[in-house]
Amino acid sequence: RARTRRASERRERGDAATARARRAEARETRESAIRMARFATPRMISSAAAARGARARTNSGARASTRTSESSMRRAMGVGEARGVVLRALTGEDSESSEGEDAAARAAARAKRNAARGREAPPAMMPAVFDDGAIGTFGEDEECDETKDAAAEEARALIEATMLRLRSRQALGKPLMAKKPAPVATTANAVAAKKTARKTAKKSDWQSFVDWKTMEHQEYETLSDAQFSKLSKKLALEPQWRPMVSYLISLGLKTADLEKVVVNCAELLNRPVPRVITRVEYLQSELGLEKKNLRQIVNKDPRILLQRNRHSIPRCRYLTKIGVPQEKLADVLGKQPSILHLSVQKGLMPRVQYLKQEVGILAEDIPLLIQRSPAVLTFSIENQIQPRVEFLRDLGISKDNVVKMITRHPQMLHYSFENLEEKLRFLGEIGMNDSETALTVTRLSQFFSLSVEDSLRPKFKYLTNELGGSKDTCVKYPAYFSLSLDQRIRPRHTFLEQFDLAPDPFPMKLLSVKDEDFVVRASKSIAEFEAYKEEMVPIFAAQTAREKTLREVSNSAEQQRMLLERKRIEFIRTTHEETVRKREYSERVAKARQSLRLLKGRSQHRSR
Repeated sequence: RARTRRASERRERGDAATARARRAEARETRESAIRMARFATPRMISSAAAARGARARTNSGARASTRTSESSMRRAMGVGEARGVVLRALTGEDSESSEGEDAAARAAARAKRNAARGREAPPAMMPAVFDDGAIGTFGEDEECDETKDAAAEEARALIEATMLRLRSRQALGKPLMAKKPAPVATTANAVAAKKTARKTAKKSDWQSFVDWKTMEHQEYETLSDAQFSKLSKKLALEPQWRPMVSYLISLGLKTADLEKVVVNCAELLNRPVPRVITRVEYLQSELGLEKKNLRQIVNKDPRILLQRNRHSIPRCRYLTKIGVPQEKLADVLGKQPSILHLSVQKGLMPRVQYLKQEVGILAEDIPLLIQRSPAVLTFSIENQIQPRVEFLRDLGISKDNVVKMITRHPQMLHYSFENLEEKLRFLGEIGMNDSETALTVTRLSQFFSLSVEDSLRPKFKYLTNELGGSKDTCVKYPAYFSLSLDQRIRPRHTFLEQFDLAPDPFPMKLLSVKDEDFVVRASKSIAEFEAYKEEMVPIFAAQTAREKTLREVSNSAEQQRMLLERKRIEFIRTTHEETVRKREYSERVAKARQSLRLLKGRSQHRSR
């Protein structure tokens, strides 16, 4: 009994494998026909769908379960024969050869099967001669009734769509059908090479044809021949890229932006235009991106337009989950579009957890931190965030103050250590000790974002020379470094000086209040102060620009002097080494000549 059972199971498995193979073969044949009819008109597709629905309603009960596989195989055979008829008609082959006899035999067998099932034989698929009048529409010679075979209706719709597509390709002078290559065994390297080639492959003729047809019916303004020719000379564009280039320009991209796209992401230009349009519509409708944000995103990371919409949903959902407002997503993604490439589990979530647990930032402050600097979500924890947090703590800043500094100014997490140390050296040069340095940078979080030569040093010089301040003033009022020298400090000080109202030392409170409160303390009107600022601010800005230019020239001259000094020292060292080498060589030559003379004298003495 066991042997009988095992033999029965083997037979069942063999029958199931045979049935699967037949179904796979039928499915492959059917899909090939559907691929040829992929660009059929909506009327044909709807008629095929209606035919499938009618067939599904008529097949019920046990009859449907027993005849499903046979009907699919019969449809596959019908589609395969129809493809053969279409190709023979378009290529002009003789239909009265042995292939015609084979077709007649297959038609007779099909009629016999239909008769056995109690159905009428379907009408002929199409004439063997490519005649538009004869093909026109199916069913002109006979009326379709509700009892007609639904499979024949579907086959006729597919053949009609196939004929339309093949006729258009024949009119364009393109090959009717490309042969499918035989499957070959592939290794991991071959698969990787195939993926790389697929990414860098040029746009196919059919995709280019679809893009040009899309461009004819689009809403954006297309490039003229002269404009595209001018761009092609600058950027080395290919003709099939014109629809995509036109669409990108309609989004607001400039020539410099297009150059970045060509250099960094040429794959985008090879993508079908309708797919990119769908992606842009999703970004505009779901994420609220405006044209300005779109241009910013494409300029920074054009690969965003290659991403599928379903990949963006989890990232945006996570950002809103941790507290980022939905209306702020566009600004966050506009500043840092690479967030959409990061994994939620391996990229976004670990960084947020580190900021909460290790750094100590509160959960309600995380959304504000992300809005101020979305790039924080892309920083490496081991290489960027953790070393800078430890650097701030090593300065003597407490953990709570480090949290406040990072929350107020998260950009400091991507400043280089050379930049941080340069600012600290400046504070040491003006006389601050370690505790005063830590207090200054704690109370002014954006201190590390200021330039030493263009901002910190000129302000401290004006403080000590004009305002009567000192290093202690900077420690007590570090926000002085964040004020504008030309827009705030110098106008208020000189405005009071012309009326002999400027105290010495100049109080920092007069620099921190608003213009309305400042003129009240000076007993002047706001109109007088505004007129004075309008007149003097351009003069102050010009003086600052001239001082900066002189400083750059001086620095350049100093650098040139130092370079010449290094070259002089190098020349002296090289000359000295060469002199020493020549002297040593001369001494060796002299010794050799002396030894040679001694040898000659001895040989002559012996000969005598």
